[in-house]
Amino acid sequence: MNIIKIIMYVFSLALQISGAVLLIIRYWGNTKGRVINEYFPGAGIANNDGNDNAVLEANRVRDCVIEIYANRTAFIYIAVGYALSVFGEKGIGNNIVILLLVIITSAALIFLEHIVAHKLASYLYKENIIIPYDTLPKYIDRTLSTKDIEKMLNDTFKQE
Repeated sequence: MNIIKIIMYVFSLALQISGAVLLIIRYWGNTKGRVINEYFPGAGIANNDGNDNAVLEANRVRDCVIEIYANRTAFIYIAVGYALSVFGEKGIGNNIVILLLVIITSAALIFLEHIVAHKLASYLYKENIIIPYDTLPKYIDRTLSTKDIEKMLNDTFKQE
């Protein structure tokens, strides 16, 4: 094999793998912060628990977590797929059979990710999440808490 072709092949795979790994790194970690960003995409109003805490409903949190897990898994699939392509060769196999095997394997991997993400989200996020308002991003509005209403009433009707 020509050295230029090898260099181009290595560079091509390196670009693809590093792109997938960069996405993995960017999307990995701090699931709670990612849930908040998914829960309030760009803006929103946080319901409160009567105090100075926001309530994130468990059903919606699970949906957000499932989306996060799906993206993480997709990035991993891409990176590992590109890396494994170095070892693969079609050989003299029948193109139709190989295509069907690829489709069946892809469907199985997607189904597996779907099941695992739903099970993990259901197991890890059974209840509403209560978080202090001051930990939410500034672009998220909030509803008035009992303390806010009492303060407003006291300020309005206080005697001088």
